[in-house]
Amino acid sequence: MSDSNGHLPIIGRAWHPSTREPGPLHPAMRLSLASWVRPDGLARRELVLGGAQGEPWEVMTIDSESAEKAWRVIPLFDGQRTLSELARETKLGLELVSSVAQDLYHRAVLVQTSAFEVDALAYYEHLRSLAGIAQQRWGPSAMLHRFWTGPVSRRLAVGYLLENYHFALAASSHQSAAVASQPTERLKTILSEHLSFEYWHHAWLKHGLLAAGLTEVDLERASPLISMQALINHLRWLGMADPLSYSACIGVGEGDPTALATVGKFWERFTEHGVLPVEAYGPFRDHDVGDCSDDHDQFGREPFADSGPLTAADQARIRRRLITFCRLTMAYHRELLDFYGPDEGPLVFSVED
Repeated sequence: MSDSNGHLPIIGRAWHPSTREPGPLHPAMRLSLASWVRPDGLARRELVLGGAQGEPWEVMTIDSESAEKAWRVIPLFDGQRTLSELARETKLGLELVSSVAQDLYHRAVLVQTSAFEVDALAYYEHLRSLAGIAQQRWGPSAMLHRFWTGPVSRRLAVGYLLENYHFALAASSHQSAAVASQPTERLKTILSEHLSFEYWHHAWLKHGLLAAGLTEVDLERASPLISMQALINHLRWLGMADPLSYSACIGVGEGDPTALATVGKFWERFTEHGVLPVEAYGPFRDHDVGDCSDDHDQFGREPFADSGPLTAADQARIRRRLITFCRLTMAYHRELLDFYGPDEGPLVFSVED
């Protein structure tokens, strides 16, 4: 019903974020320290992640009043004993052993060796950590390293903005499919909100590209890099065929408030390269900051919060499709640097050239 002026009412958000916490792990689950946990760190009571050679990727800490007890059980996660058996063996009690296991499982320090169902939200936390670890295993992104350390040419900077524009331009094509494939009205409403946030952003970003010196003709001729097109098509397919795998990719790809500091520093460094005016990159910076401030990670989390337990087959399927998304992202980083990295070359990529 409209008001007296004929305007539709502003009803605000039509859904509320889930408040539930990830469900507990099954006491009969068998968990093992992941292959990326370095054994030499365990002797020092450190969770050192990384290969056997070179610098570690990350050193995790156990910050709790029960850290001393936790270290009694951590080296015993061998994939053979259940949580119940570990509790009896260590005499620490199932509640404490399960709490330690849950924390390390969420951080992808532990992986399941049994085939038990897992609470969907617990698995979502595991997947988010797993995606970050996977990218560390493959090595740092040369493209991101270039933007952080330089040198960055005008051509490379414009290419980076252009590929982000292509990604934003295609967003509605997979977001609309994801809305239609959701199993409940609540999730359709949530994903519709994601679509309503994002579908117009490409027009905003286009102003930045025009300020960078590209023309309407350039934009009409420009094609996404092949790896970017593959990334977009992967999301389109998942949006239609696999809502939870799609949500996992959204959860990893979107920002949240914890990323604000890093995003801000990235764009500060982008500014320091001094190759483009703020009118060119400002919309892209503000778009990234806005996504983090608005906690767009929730659009990935909510479908898992509403889902029932995931079978071993569900877990394997979602994990593979998320890792594919991560690999395509890294492939895009490599192709962007290969094509736009040299100072000389075509202004934009086109499949017809």
